[in-house]
Amino acid sequence: MGHGVFLASALGVGFAAFHIAFFRWLWRGLDVRPQILPVDQDVLATVLVAARNEAVNLRRLLPALLSQDLGGIRLQVVVVDDRSNDDTAGVLGEFADRIEVVTVHELPTGISPKKHALGKGLAVAKGEFILQIDADNLPGPRWVATMLSHFGPRTGAVCGLVFHAAKRPEVPGWFHGIWALEVTGWAAVQAAAIGAGMPISANGGNLAYRRKAFDSVRGFAGHQQVVSGDDDFLVQSLSDSGRWDVVSVDLPDSLVETAPPGSWGEVWEQRKRWGSKCVRYDAKRVGLLSVVYCSYVWIVGSLAWGAWNPWVAMGGVVTLAMVLGEAFFLTLRMGRATGRAGLLVWFPMAMAVQIPLVLLATFMGTFGRFRWKGQRVGATR
Repeated sequence: MGHGVFLASALGVGFAAFHIAFFRWLWRGLDVRPQILPVDQDVLATVLVAARNEAVNLRRLLPALLSQDLGGIRLQVVVVDDRSNDDTAGVLGEFADRIEVVTVHELPTGISPKKHALGKGLAVAKGEFILQIDADNLPGPRWVATMLSHFGPRTGAVCGLVFHAAKRPEVPGWFHGIWALEVTGWAAVQAAAIGAGMPISANGGNLAYRRKAFDSVRGFAGHQQVVSGDDDFLVQSLSDSGRWDVVSVDLPDSLVETAPPGSWGEVWEQRKRWGSKCVRYDAKRVGLLSVVYCSYVWIVGSLAWGAWNPWVAMGGVVTLAMVLGEAFFLTLRMGRATGRAGLLVWFPMAMAVQIPLVLLATFMGTFGRFRWKGQRVGATR
């Protein structure tokens, strides 16, 4: 056996062992369940929505927010119109007597568009708790009350999950199934890492945090120039501070649905945006995700090399089997918990595109540009 083959075999064993350990860590994280606590019936909460060209979606979202089953909870709804050029302002005007509207006309240099919009909204937010939701998402009638019921004395943030809404009529069933399943898998990893005590990601389309906790870690300061990741960086800062706990919740009333992608182009641009922030995490998270990324590179490379050397291909197959098993069982567990286990019928197709997509989109998002809300931007401003 040559040195190259020996090194390749060692890499295969090493990456396979890593994914076994990584899977065990995530699996245990999913066992952690936050307490459900009574909510102070006189508490004031603020729902914060950053909206750019969201006239159509706001017509669905605002009635859902204004008809929440709150009990005695007091609710303030703040919507930031972030330089929209559609009828967003007109739609917001129809609800002006029940919500607060903040209008952004210009974007300063050196700051993420969304972080800037959220900051403007937070300036007028009065709630002890802030609940963020994206304009193209849709909550159930007890979303606010359910999210608030998971705040203990040390809880800084409650991370909800976001899943794809029903299939668009014009989209093939297999296309919808692939990405609905992928989102379920990412939700499992999000919840598991939070439960394991080292949050990696969160979803700003379904996120609640204590305003005092947000201020104590200086909010978005330190990463304002990073276009994406307002949610990730915030929960990481809260957890790493040692002063605040971050919890994940998957109760039915806490789940939020979002519009699914309708084309490969939408998927590509979104995944580049998601991947663009990862190298800007702290060292321990970058290190962890770098090993995952390198293991994907190894799988692709070893299988290609294996055309000339079956021993190398075998190492790649073993690593791939670990990755597939990890993804399948985490997704199955999250699917069962949220009533989406039937999506696993699309698992083979989803995994066929997942590894190449992660490799290419992360690279291009980090070093290239992507389209977001009608703007062409890079990873930082």
